[in-house]
Amino acid sequence: MILFRRFVNSLPWGKALILWVLVIFYFSSRPGSPYPADTSLGYFLERKGAHVFEYAVLAMILMAFLRRFFQREPLYGVALLTFFLAGLYGVTDEIHQYFVPFRGAKMSDVGFDIIGVVLGIGLVYTVRGLFLRRKKKQ
Repeated sequence: MILFRRFVNSLPWGKALILWVLVIFYFSSRPGSPYPADTSLGYFLERKGAHVFEYAVLAMILMAFLRRFFQREPLYGVALLTFFLAGLYGVTDEIHQYFVPFRGAKMSDVGFDIIGVVLGIGLVYTVRGLFLRRKKKQ
């Protein structure tokens, strides 16, 4: 019964998590261009910034979901599980891209994904700290 209640409490975040994973999968499934890639700085920042943003959001949603599901676990434990699962999804996403026409699997992209995961987890810690500090003052 307790497990079912935890699942129901985490359900809205679970829906958001599934939706966001599908968004990432959709963008990863789009075929690349058969023409040589643009090597400008703007193109690089756009592509790699998208990786960082996608995985920062993924980490925040995943952490919220896991926090509701594992309520008695310390936050750092949830953060480590989030890091592992989101990083693993980044690896599987790159493997998936290997099979998409004119795309490829790059370990550097996994690195940008992990940077996004760390930033997302850091943002959760920062916002939580500010919230707790503000709550303490009241």
